[in-house]
Amino acid sequence: MQFSIIKENILPLIQHANNFTSSKGINTILENILIEAEEEEIQLKASNTHMGFSAKIKANIEETGTTTVSCKKLHDIIKELPNAAVIDFKYDGSKLKLTSGKSKFTLSTIEPEFFPTMTPITPEYRIKMKSESLEKLLQKTIFCISNDPSKTEYTGAHFKVFGNKLEIGSADFQRIATAETLFDEEFSDEFTINIPKKTAIEVSKLLDLDDEVEIETDKKQVQFKIDNIVVYSKLIEKFIKNIGSLFKTNYPISARIPTRQFEEVVRRISTITSEVSRGIVLSFNENALNIFSLETEYGQGNEIIDGVELEGESIDIIFNSKLLLEIINHIDSEFFTIKMIGRKNPAIIVPENGKYQYLLVAISIDRY
Repeated sequence: MQFSIIKENILPLIQHANNFTSSKGINTILENILIEAEEEEIQLKASNTHMGFSAKIKANIEETGTTTVSCKKLHDIIKELPNAAVIDFKYDGSKLKLTSGKSKFTLSTIEPEFFPTMTPITPEYRIKMKSESLEKLLQKTIFCISNDPSKTEYTGAHFKVFGNKLEIGSADFQRIATAETLFDEEFSDEFTINIPKKTAIEVSKLLDLDDEVEIETDKKQVQFKIDNIVVYSKLIEKFIKNIGSLFKTNYPISARIPTRQFEEVVRRISTITSEVSRGIVLSFNENALNIFSLETEYGQGNEIIDGVELEGESIDIIFNSKLLLEIINHIDSEFFTIKMIGRKNPAIIVPENGKYQYLLVAISIDRY
């Protein structure tokens, strides 16, 4: 195998591929990237058995062939080469040799027949959508996905397609996020798949490479086709039941709040909260919102936001300031509305300019 390629053409693909390899040392081949030189292009593949990456790119091919090498080491070498460097790859059946200018490297290889392959997908469902739309949905939701492996249904992004709508939902044990977008066409089949958090994160990094993304699934696996890249992933078999049902509850108390001012105040008051609960109190009265920290060994802080429009009775409600700020950071409207039932019940946070919303569980404390 022998080919040459410019650094800027191959480095971004190897950077992405590196995120799909395994670094746990369980199986060395899972740390490798497969390089296959074909007639006019090379194909790069990486996999950790749960998800995989494949990309094709044009190159100057002198001899076809296939091998695998450490993805991280290959990435580190190419990254340090000068910009616009031409890199020559040559595989002699044992070692992969890289040459660029006066720089020369020799990499150990593993035979490609040991490289894992994802089971081919025979799509039951297929959707095509704007990459920008999917990127926005993921950006608004994936930060709420749980990292707790004991509840696998909470470790993914739920993609639900029904009618002409895609809804993405995620949850940990204190928050729920949902976001939706509309398609130009209506789908006759309704389906839901649960995509692992790691896969959703990596897909979101690739969506700026093309205007459209195609999603195909057989309900066991999913693949995303973006430009010359395909991302494969196994799906999570379990689902969170009725992930959006709490949003349909009647919330008789609501307040309209200026987003950035609220964020700044919460950030200031949170500096003196407990490292454990990070609790802050939102005290809503007519035309004003008093935000204060729960008293700790360090002391207490408070600040008032005037002109907050309250509908319903006055209420005090306590939240974890860290979780609250993470939600507010993802709101890009000038104002948002918080809807409440009581001080120990979850609250709903609804931005004014988008089809996304959040649920946040309140901290239940009798005295503060």
